[in-house]
Amino acid sequence: MADRLGFIGLGDMGKPMASCLAKAGMRPLLWARNPANAEAILPLGANLAPDVAGVFADCSVVILMLAHGAAIDEVLGRGTRGFDDLVRDRTVVHMGTTPPAYSRGLGADITDRGGRYIEMPVSGSSDPAAQGALVAMASGHPDHIDAVEPLVAPMVSAVIRCGEVPKATQMKLAVNTYLGGLVLGLMESVNFARACALDLGTLRGVLEAGPMSNDLMRMKLPKLIDEDYAPQGSVRQGINNMTMIADAGTDAGVTMPVSVLMRDLFTAASEMGFHDEDMIAIAKVLATRGPVATSNF
Repeated sequence: MADRLGFIGLGDMGKPMASCLAKAGMRPLLWARNPANAEAILPLGANLAPDVAGVFADCSVVILMLAHGAAIDEVLGRGTRGFDDLVRDRTVVHMGTTPPAYSRGLGADITDRGGRYIEMPVSGSSDPAAQGALVAMASGHPDHIDAVEPLVAPMVSAVIRCGEVPKATQMKLAVNTYLGGLVLGLMESVNFARACALDLGTLRGVLEAGPMSNDLMRMKLPKLIDEDYAPQGSVRQGINNMTMIADAGTDAGVTMPVSVLMRDLFTAASEMGFHDEDMIAIAKVLATRGPVATSNF
């Protein structure tokens, strides 16, 4: 078996992440449902496998960056003999975001069949992914994380260890809970400023000069001002993430009012046709609704 690095999943996040690996000279072996997604990465030094089995045959470590658990199960043939053969003696690094219970079960299935499992979801959107500036949260055996950390280094600015599986996924959901509140507050701020005929450039100046200035604001506020809905993190992804957060809150017995509201707003944005637009498209939903003076919470 060649000691190579495999990468499966070349969507909105996977493509820039794999590009960072290729640019760093790591020559990853790629697979995607749509091979066209690999075309821009191959000239950077990557290779394309004909199928998933080819990736696992040639790679000791395989990174998964797939949209959800159903996609992982389908791609790996989980529950079949083929799955057993794929993961045996391999390290599988799950860098997407799935419900904690799903990740725990996937890890158990992989280790039961003689593989190694690392849960490593990342925080950040497509722009930080292209810059190799994602933050990774890691759970799994410390020795396995030690071995994988240098391999993921071109994609991330930090790897933060969170304990046993599924603590990294739970940490990612906690981070995204805070993210949801920040994004919603920023969109309400811009909608209010527009309604009051305030100068949005002045609003930006005040925010950038004060304690509320942060990378997320500097990324999203120009898009809100310019009404630029090209996706960095899409409404579709927002529905997925906020549904996971709301469900995880229910499982933990925690009230999650902002996350539930964000889930519902993302769903409304999708129903209005904004499914593949940036998450700030929910500002268009807010703009269609009348004033709300009271909360149901």
